[in-house]
Amino acid sequence: MANDPTIAIKRRTDARIRERRYHSPPPRRGAREHVSPGSVRGSPRRAMLRPMDSGLFRVLDALGETTLSRTDLVRRAGEPHSVLRAWAKKRPELFAKGAERFRLSPAGVDALKAERRNRTRGSGVSHADLEARLREVGVRRGAIKRELDQVYATPASVVKRARFLVGEGIERPLFLGDDDLASVALATLTTDPRPQLALGTHLPTCAPPPEVLEVDPDLVTLLGAEGVRVTAHDLREPLPAEHRGTHDAVFSDPPYAIEGFTLFVARAIEALRPDGRLYLAFGASRRAPDRALAKQRLLAEAGLVVREVRRDFCAYEGAESIGSRSDLWVLRVTPQTRAPAIPEGALYTRRAPQ
Repeated sequence: MANDPTIAIKRRTDARIRERRYHSPPPRRGAREHVSPGSVRGSPRRAMLRPMDSGLFRVLDALGETTLSRTDLVRRAGEPHSVLRAWAKKRPELFAKGAERFRLSPAGVDALKAERRNRTRGSGVSHADLEARLREVGVRRGAIKRELDQVYATPASVVKRARFLVGEGIERPLFLGDDDLASVALATLTTDPRPQLALGTHLPTCAPPPEVLEVDPDLVTLLGAEGVRVTAHDLREPLPAEHRGTHDAVFSDPPYAIEGFTLFVARAIEALRPDGRLYLAFGASRRAPDRALAKQRLLAEAGLVVREVRRDFCAYEGAESIGSRSDLWVLRVTPQTRAPAIPEGALYTRRAPQ
């Protein structure tokens, strides 16, 4: 019996079964529960760091808890039929099944709530408190450096900028220069742990700090002390590798001179992802429309498309030559977007930095 080959084969088979039963890797988990970024069922960090596409957010936000026909949804969301069809096909789990009328599924409701929280971060911080903080930091900023075309925006204007950027649902913003301290305001809003006023819920506090490239060494020190990720960099030099094509949003209040304006726009385009947006603050005197035209022509020739222009969005403690105001231009990258040639010579109204 001990040498019976049939028994030996049976023992080897039983051993292989036990090996598979007790030592085989566990089945993959979560394959049927995978949640795309932006859904409330994903991890808080992942949901916050991967904002929802703005077009999709407008569609979900327009629906809310209602049921709408395709035509009514187009009118309310401001998105064409083709966009609705594309999102219904790409993200069908967000919509309840229906032929002619749109309604959010439970997953869609969760995703909308998560994105609304993401876009209202910092609502627990009052305007007055944030303005007071900016004034306190601004005292340590010192006098403006005219050789760098520095003109400080008012604290109220900076708060407005920061809240607007939060509402845009951006993921990795880059500031090209920040003498206005907008990155400090944005960092305060996006890491505020207090309950949201409208939603009554705490948000994760793991948002990465805003990033800044700054040529002024005094500002580099100040911004770094305020929790901003700042790099000392002269934009006349090539962008650091980690900033090339990696940002979904770039904000800049560039120099007034066309040479400096061109340089900042070129570096912004180089930093943006293919789906990126450029937030550009600039103005011109009504008596010098040719200067505004030159800048607008540059943006068009660079292949940027204008999404919106917010008139007199930024106010300054100076800049009387342009009425102490500038407009905020929101521009989108297109497949035809190309950075303009880097200009030579002086970049600033006074002189180039030494």
